[in-house]
Amino acid sequence: MVLKRELGIFHLTLASVTGMVGSGWLFGEFYASSIAGPASVLSWIIGSMMILAIALVYAELGGKIPLGGAAARFPELTHGKSVSAINGWALFLGYVSTPPLEAVASVTYLNFITGGLINSSGNLTLAGIILSFAMLVVFFAINRFGVRAISNANSYIAIVKIFIPVMTAIVLLLTFFSISNFTAGGFFAEGTESIFIAIPNAGIVFSFLGFRQAIELSGEARNPGRTVPVAIILGLAISAAIYILVQFAFIGSLTWKGISLGDWTALSSSGFSSGPMVVLATSLGLGWLALILLGDGVISPMGTAAIYETTTSRVVYALGEMGYFPRFLAKLNKYSVPSIALIFDLILMAVFLIPAPSWQNLVSLNSDLSIIAYASGPVALIVLRKLGSASPAGYFRLPAASVIAPVAYISAVLLIYWSGYPTTLYMSAVALAGLALYAYMVWKKSATVVDLRNSLWFIFTLASVPVISYLGSENLNVLKFPLDIIVMALISLLFYGIGINTHVSREESLGIAGRAYEAHGDGEM
Repeated sequence: MVLKRELGIFHLTLASVTGMVGSGWLFGEFYASSIAGPASVLSWIIGSMMILAIALVYAELGGKIPLGGAAARFPELTHGKSVSAINGWALFLGYVSTPPLEAVASVTYLNFITGGLINSSGNLTLAGIILSFAMLVVFFAINRFGVRAISNANSYIAIVKIFIPVMTAIVLLLTFFSISNFTAGGFFAEGTESIFIAIPNAGIVFSFLGFRQAIELSGEARNPGRTVPVAIILGLAISAAIYILVQFAFIGSLTWKGISLGDWTALSSSGFSSGPMVVLATSLGLGWLALILLGDGVISPMGTAAIYETTTSRVVYALGEMGYFPRFLAKLNKYSVPSIALIFDLILMAVFLIPAPSWQNLVSLNSDLSIIAYASGPVALIVLRKLGSASPAGYFRLPAASVIAPVAYISAVLLIYWSGYPTTLYMSAVALAGLALYAYMVWKKSATVVDLRNSLWFIFTLASVPVISYLGSENLNVLKFPLDIIVMALISLLFYGIGINTHVSREESLGIAGRAYEAHGDGEM
């Protein structure tokens, strides 16, 4: 039994939009404002452009290698088991932590109605944990009956998720918008560097990572060479426009009750943190809008959580097929769904809820792990072109790839770097723990120790990030801003160059690809 190819551009685009426009618009603008003040608008613009560079790379890769859990497979085709183990492990953790994060967001807004779900520190109570897990169980049940069922439901949710943020921004812009808020404390009130720090730490990176839904569902896409790239680019464009519009409206409509005018950092500990958009609407006397936002605050994250449960199971399916996880996790049920993988994911998602996290506690961890996983894509793209191990017919070919690919790699590394020390140390260590999967493959004799040579460029990239961030402007300040960014970018470029020249042979790549398509069952590119 194989995954069915039944999704078109409409479903894939809305899957990406639903993955991006979730809890991010309900919290991201608030946290971005508290970190970077009015200049947070630039954070969203810069963040979206950096993610666009990465997404364009995956637009070509997603059309070239249309398999379930595709992002877990790309580095194996180019660099073998060692890079693939690190990538797959980070990708899995990034995915499996997303539905709990969205459930936490939903429960946070539901707390306005029921109370007792969030404590005074903004973390989940026991009742909040139980309710969050119950939501995940419901999404598991829906997902079990096939990708078509979840995609059809998602299509209706996505339309609502687009309409409500746009409507909210327009209402705020036409009624309570004040341009003077953009000069309160100065446009760069928190300094230029804060613009970049906000990108990973306010949830901006997290908000745009939903572009990957179309990639992970490419194994179930009709004519993936055309539908996957279009869905990625269109979905990201729609989502970026929504987020930038809402951020502009949020800043211009912000009230300063209980906060000194221009004291942007005070926002994070203010009453806004309990549900930023609802509190803003209430403070402006827009009770009707607050009710709509309350409903969206509960429902919108649910839609994102549901589609992420779908794609997380496809990543586990791919890792099971590749031998990193037990192969029974790749088993499909009668609906062509990896149901055992769904159960496995559900259990691990519960683990992320046990520490009773808040939304912001989870978002940086989730973003860093996801970006680490996607950092290998630009190198994989150039190597695949060199090897010619994917069919050149019928798929999107990225223009100026020799420029965009290194920019995408540098962007990925900087997005991790801006999380700051010691977060960078923890995330690099967690990602490199994926080498244990590689060691397991060596022990099973399905990989060789020699293969480790192909991963040194990636290992040293991940090792260099915490070192530079330790010396950088947000810690010891030995490397002052923006010198630290320049140094990190140059180091990234060095290892990118090594990565595109250290890879498997064409014959090895073709063999890996052939086995993957044979396992998929249709051999379709």
